[in-house]
Amino acid sequence: YNGLITKLEKRFSKGLTFLGSYTWSHAIDNVDEVGNGEGTGVLKPWDRNLNRASSLTDIRHGFVFSSTYELPFGKGKSYLATVNRMADLVIGGWQVSGVFSRSTGEPFTVTTSGGITNAGGADRPNRIGDGALPASQRSIDRWFDVSAFTVQPQYTYGNSGRNILYGPGVTNLDFSLAKVFRLTEKFRVQFRAEAFNAPNHVNLGTPNSSF
Repeated sequence: YNGLITKLEKRFSKGLTFLGSYTWSHAIDNVDEVGNGEGTGVLKPWDRNLNRASSLTDIRHGFVFSSTYELPFGKGKSYLATVNRMADLVIGGWQVSGVFSRSTGEPFTVTTSGGITNAGGADRPNRIGDGALPASQRSIDRWFDVSAFTVQPQYTYGNSGRNILYGPGVTNLDFSLAKVFRLTEKFRVQFRAEAFNAPNHVNLGTPNSSF
């Protein structure tokens, strides 16, 4: 695993705090983490170098940004600091928070089924093209170019590699709106409304890659 990790942070001051992080990385191995049910097996058990490729957990790009902002209205704030108690109950004590994350997809292996190789190893097709589609052409019905692969002849190993294509990425925004009611100098009550995946963004799973 090799990675570049960056972080930008603002500690809480003047009602605002945020934390942003970005990771650019590449994970390589020669065996699938079959615990997640996505393992595709070793092509030839006696030659694991043929299986060396991007790991199932290889996420090339990952970005996360979180922030909390106390709105500057009401008693003790920059604006409308002298309003009466009733007005402060309405406009004071509000804060907004959010967490935005975006990451690229996980790699997957194109396979064939039915034990065509019949040699105890993984079944993979022959690759006759790139297989990756431009982002503008990818959809839930056609994520990669199936015409770039052909079923290998009986009792042969296909030449297609392991984890050569990447599935859909993940985009998510969680949002919250909260208000603090000051009961006394020592006690406060908070009202909070939260929305997970607030824009209702569709995140697709890894496509079916078995011929």
